[in-house]
Amino acid sequence: MDNIAERAARLLLDDVFQSVVKKQREGYISLILNSDENDIDVRERANIKYRAIEEFVASLQSLADSPKIEKKRLRFF
Repeated sequence: MDNIAERAARLLLDDVFQSVVKKQREGYISLILNSDENDIDVRERANIKYRAIEEFVASLQSLADSPKIEKKRLRFF
C-alpha cells in the first residue's frame, strides 16, 4: 500500500497534474457561470463533471494519507 500511497502523493504534487485539474475545474465553473438561463442540462453536466474531479482528487488524497492514518490508528491500539 505504501507504494500506492507514495505514487498518489507524487501525482498530487505534480505540476502538470495540478495544472490539468485546475484547468478542468475552471472550465466547468466557467460553463456553469456563463451558461444561458435556460441551459439547465449544461449546468447539471458541468456540475457532475466538476464533482467527479473533486471526488477523484479526494480519492488520491485519501490514498496518499493512508500511511499517516494507519500510523495514528495503530497508536490507539
